[in-house]
Amino acid sequence: MVTNYTKIMPEIGISAKELEKKVDSNIDNILLEHFEQEIWSKVPHLEEKQGKAKVVNATPLIDLTEDLKECAKNVYNLNLADADLKVFGKFDSNLLTGSIKIRPAVHIIHDAIVSGKLKSGQTIIEATSGNFGIALGLLSKLGLSVVALVSRKLQEGVFEELRNENIRTIDLDMDICPAPGMKDNPNVLAAKATAVNIRSQLSELGFDPAIFDKASSEIES
Repeated sequence: MVTNYTKIMPEIGISAKELEKKVDSNIDNILLEHFEQEIWSKVPHLEEKQGKAKVVNATPLIDLTEDLKECAKNVYNLNLADADLKVFGKFDSNLLTGSIKIRPAVHIIHDAIVSGKLKSGQTIIEATSGNFGIALGLLSKLGLSVVALVSRKLQEGVFEELRNENIRTIDLDMDICPAPGMKDNPNVLAAKATAVNIRSQLSELGFDPAIFDKASSEIES
């Protein structure tokens, strides 16, 4: 966190060095160090060194080529067996707590600690339908208490996972995250999502996406 204290109005009656020391003293450095060792160092994030941003602990790439070819064959009756292609994906399920929700959770907590808003011994309360609350449960390792406001309609497995993370729950007679159910074929949705990702990568590499769009529309029709 870099702050230009020399731009702060002089009428506050405090020097830049004194103000910087006061701001830094407001941070729970023990909590910050513990957080960085136990959680921050184990999840993907950006760190700036010598003016350059670097990805630390990047999510491993998984080869999805064979799965994509099988999906194309079974769902679209398209034979890609001899196609010269490679498809990779990032599995957020391999991250801590097994969910993409760990990404926003750790950044929110990190910002709260470095800004001095979150300190040891405090309690975090969050309305959740599961994964975000489970991600916050990692904070119990740091001596922080987490209380999750959850719907009574959640599956028992979610309650069990929350309890496993030492999260206290308050049951609400409401749907925090209503889920009426999937109406479309999950395999088709997965194939379409993969296609969108491939198109985006081709475009970033400088290829004309119009060719991909034409082939994609022919397959779907």
